[in-house]
Amino acid sequence: MLVFKKNIYLDPFRSRNSSNSKEFRDEEDPSPLPFSFIYKALFNSQKLFQEIEGKKDRGLSDQLGILFPHASRLGNIGILSDLSHRLFTGLTDTQTWFTMNCYHQCFLYDCLLDIVEDYSYNDETERRELFPEMKGQALDFNKFLLEYFFNTTFLIAPERFNPMNPEERKQLLRSPDFGQDFPQLKRFSEPEDPTLAKVINHIPPEPEEMALKPLTQNPYLLPKIIL
Repeated sequence: MLVFKKNIYLDPFRSRNSSNSKEFRDEEDPSPLPFSFIYKALFNSQKLFQEIEGKKDRGLSDQLGILFPHASRLGNIGILSDLSHRLFTGLTDTQTWFTMNCYHQCFLYDCLLDIVEDYSYNDETERRELFPEMKGQALDFNKFLLEYFFNTTFLIAPERFNPMNPEERKQLLRSPDFGQDFPQLKRFSEPEDPTLAKVINHIPPEPEEMALKPLTQNPYLLPKIIL
């Protein structure tokens, strides 16, 4: 299970019949179900790499820069395929929680962006087939990112990021506002992820940086207060 700013494994429809259903779904401005959205994006990437490997399709391989506009700068097809596999495996592992570094987040961002573009260019019927809960309405990707990603600093251009002093970078990476819910999640955005500068500067990951980091406990459980 992958750790995000909010728990993507909660069922937002579980309180549909209760007075608090608005807490989980905004009928006026809906978002796709987070797990479904991320699952479909990573599943598509898995299919793509299987097609490339199975058919040795040079054409698809040459399109990686279009399909993964940010992640393709981080390494070859082997690296991207490995990231895809690790993320999909981590997403569907129901026993262990995993945190992602900037390499994982950058790749996932491109996967999500691809399905957003697909959804946006489809007609209403196709949209409803892809994400029934959206009822054909427009998908606000920025809203989704703000709600579930800790930040998207990894997208900043190197010419803007590299001249920053430590204080400026600290401001850039300030902890997201979790309100009174799950304050313990702040530790996942502090301090600066050592992979951030490498992703921004398009440096391929080391083998150990490809791995998701397992956690020993559920990050969304509030710590017990001992009286």
